[in-house]
Formats: sequence, C-alpha cells, structure tokens
Amino acid sequence: MTGKIFKRFYNTEQAAEYCNLTVRRLQNLRYEGKGPKCHRPGGEGHPQYDRDDLDRWMKGGSPDAKE
Repeated sequence: MTGKIFKRFYNTEQAAEYCNLTVRRLQNLRYEGKGPKCHRPGGEGHPQYDRDDLDRWMKGGSPDAKE
C-alpha cells in the first residue's frame, strides 16, 4: 500500500484490503465477534472501521492478519 494516502475510517471492502483479508473473511470475523472493532454510524447502516482499531487488531497477533 505504499504511496497511498490513508484515511481514518474504512468501509468493509477498504478495511479488508487494509488488513490483507478477503471481504468474506472480515465479515465472518465480525459475525463471530473475533474481528476488529467496527462502528455503525447512528446505530444503523454499513459498518465503519477506524484505522487505529484495525492497526491494534492486527498487532494483537491475529492469525488472520497476514504480514
């Protein structure tokens, strides 16, 4: 991802790419309660992921986060 400008919040597709996961795997991890923390603006809508939460989750030694 060198040379890209990173924003603070990501949708599911962007978060999956950032974490080097497939979208389906990230969705499954969210469903299982094992994925990175996500937020739903206003309690509804599409999940949003904070880049800091993604970084924290990846540093936590998850086997799903590829190096």
